[in-house]
Amino acid sequence: MVYNVTFWPNAFPHNHGVHEVMHLCTILTGLHIDHNKHCTLEFGSYVQIHEENDNSMTAPTLRAIAL
Repeated sequence: MVYNVTFWPNAFPHNHGVHEVMHLCTILTGLHIDHNKHCTLEFGSYVQIHEENDNSMTAPTLRAIAL
């Protein structure tokens, strides 16, 4: 939760910020926001995660909460 609170406010350029196109996260870390990677799950949503399966009768997914 702390990561999300600090990540998202710095993920968008500010009107009166250092740069008008690049956001602070890119300037400081060099990382770019990838919509397919960073915006797929909402914080706290219920998800099912695929787990490797040995073709037995056990469930191939795990239940989890997205952090």
